[in-house]
Amino acid sequence: MTRHPKSLRVFLMLTTLSGVGGRTENSGLNIMPSLPNFICVGAPKTGTTALYEDIAAHADVFVTKVKETHFFRLAFDGLPWNGPGTPPPMQVDSLEKYKALFADIKTEKAIGEVCPSYFSDARTPGHIYNTLGSIKIIIMLRDPAERAFSQFLHARLIGCEPEPSFLKAVALEPERHAAQWGEFWSYLGQSYYAPVLERYFSTFGSENVLVLRHERFVRERKKSLQDIYNFIGVSPDIAQQQCAPKRQVNISGVPTNRTAAFAFRHIEKMGTIARFLFPTPIRRKVRSIMDRSLTKATLTQEERRYIISRLSNDLTQVEKLTGWDVSDWKAPYQ
Repeated sequence: MTRHPKSLRVFLMLTTLSGVGGRTENSGLNIMPSLPNFICVGAPKTGTTALYEDIAAHADVFVTKVKETHFFRLAFDGLPWNGPGTPPPMQVDSLEKYKALFADIKTEKAIGEVCPSYFSDARTPGHIYNTLGSIKIIIMLRDPAERAFSQFLHARLIGCEPEPSFLKAVALEPERHAAQWGEFWSYLGQSYYAPVLERYFSTFGSENVLVLRHERFVRERKKSLQDIYNFIGVSPDIAQQQCAPKRQVNISGVPTNRTAAFAFRHIEKMGTIARFLFPTPIRRKVRSIMDRSLTKATLTQEERRYIISRLSNDLTQVEKLTGWDVSDWKAPYQ
């Protein structure tokens, strides 16, 4: 599924050349106040859904009702989905449709969206910058072996991954990439963090990029949210009210019965229908019941050793770029 609307690309090129639609060299301001001044770009399976739900509760923050718009992929280069399974909703493929997502903005100071499909494609930072200017970028990272395995489990759960072996699926990534399956099946590939950080740092400036650790977000949620709210320019006080244990969302695991397996394989279609028929509390209750039908799958030592061996140099670079100590991520055993 790849779309390339030329009209939008021509429009952006012309407006950029004329000083409209992007950042001017001197102002450093977002001159489209009705569009985002911050975006969380991922990474996948790092807690972005939980983050989305938290920041959406802030009175001075506006986020799109559609959590993942995919706009900066669909409208420019397309978002490939040639692998098996049902693709997620992907309709926001024009600037007009994107603007419509922000039509309900009132007095909110921070305007944004959360979309992990913006994480890995090298062209996406430039598309965001040329359209929105020097906005704030949020990146959430997680232990890369655990993240890759969680992404694999999620693909298995919803019927998009035919290979039952994690390491065999990883070995198939080059072949699948050549067939344009898309990065949804790039488990190891999306755990190379350093190139992503370098692209967003160089495009927006490191001072405009907030990099968070998933593990800290889970462990120190209040402080993490305060950091986020300060970064996007709103009061951090609400974080005090959000420090209760977080409802787990988008849990990965193995279904314990056929009914649950069927439901998860068709979750995208069922979710689309449910959004029109049932209010959010009922949908969350049903999803909670479904999640309880899952058993936890654990990354084996062999799998972890292999993934970490492939990522050793990348993790060293991540430490240099962030100033973090990620020795726990480098450890071949957990």
